[in-house]
Amino acid sequence: MTQTVTERQPAEAAAVEVRRRKVYYISGFDPRGAGFYHRLYREESAKQAVHLGTTVQVGTRARLDKHVSAWHVTSQWDGHEVSTEYQFLHWDDLVRRHWEPNLLKLLLSSLVTYAGYVGCGAFGRLSKTFRGPFFSALYPLAYLFLLLMLAFAGGAAARAAIGSATGNGGFAWAGGIAGGVALAWAGVALANRLAVFWLLQIYRFVQGWGVREPQDVKERIDAFADWIRRDQQASPSDEVLLVGHSVGSIVAVSLAARLADVLTAAQRRHITLITLGQCIPLLSLMPSAKAFHGDLRRLSEERDMQWLDMNARADSLCFSQANPLDISGITGSGVGRPTAQVVRPFRMFGKQEYARMKRSKQRLHFQYLMASALPNEYDYFRMTAGPRRIQPF
Repeated sequence: MTQTVTERQPAEAAAVEVRRRKVYYISGFDPRGAGFYHRLYREESAKQAVHLGTTVQVGTRARLDKHVSAWHVTSQWDGHEVSTEYQFLHWDDLVRRHWEPNLLKLLLSSLVTYAGYVGCGAFGRLSKTFRGPFFSALYPLAYLFLLLMLAFAGGAAARAAIGSATGNGGFAWAGGIAGGVALAWAGVALANRLAVFWLLQIYRFVQGWGVREPQDVKERIDAFADWIRRDQQASPSDEVLLVGHSVGSIVAVSLAARLADVLTAAQRRHITLITLGQCIPLLSLMPSAKAFHGDLRRLSEERDMQWLDMNARADSLCFSQANPLDISGITGSGVGRPTAQVVRPFRMFGKQEYARMKRSKQRLHFQYLMASALPNEYDYFRMTAGPRRIQPF
């Protein structure tokens, strides 16, 4: 029988019992900050507590450092109390700095982004090997192309209809232009809801990182490593989780590589790197991303820090069923790095609810951080607030 992510046999469980835990969380390429993720954790943990048969109390948010916010999570498990300090590592300010607010500039820069991916061969690798991420990369282009065609066709139809009704060419042209603009405006509003521009922002940022590592991101990762080193010296815990979600998994990999060099072996044995819905190959497939390749190589050699890579096949925004080290030309599966974990969201919900969820790429991509309607072996809140050290399921 398959064990859950945190449950082991009784004799083994006693050795991995947790009373104090620290979670260092890195969000994806998301301009929303700690307030959003604190609220998400509080609301979703309350929903998940129904399945866990316990209480999960989430405290208020506090600022520990200029780059770190935190909240305490207290849970009870048959009289066993677990205290988790959940630290949000801020890089949302950098996301906002790199976020292109001008739609026209975003669209023009996206042409450079896609040309860069094609030119370095990354897009070709995607098309041959990773159908989900490849079609997700095509999705914004296909949507915008269809929107442009629809706006032109709608405008032409409106011009013809108005011209036929009034016989006035000026009115016909004005009505056609207005009709085309209205359709384009509605399409842009829908594109925001369908995460079209969010994806373009992500591809633009990661491709730019591959060409030249952003200095502000590099400095922030160094600051995170120094904070965690000092935090672990001052307040060690039974378990430490370094969690990176989506593009945050790329940041987490670079951070873990730095921690591998500054923490002792004993400290590293308490740490588990967890990459959720990772899109590491978006960067590692670029030959010019040499610094990041070095970080991946360092983690491939690390034997004290555990690495769990958790992805859902249904999540077309992540690279599931693929070892991120092997993809990058670094030996991974041969040395058991990382440990792959398949997340199955279709088992977390009824058929109708799951079908509705699949209509939104963004919603499904965030399920890793959210409650399920049905009990499941993957449980983010038992993982981060439960009584046992995390183990592969």
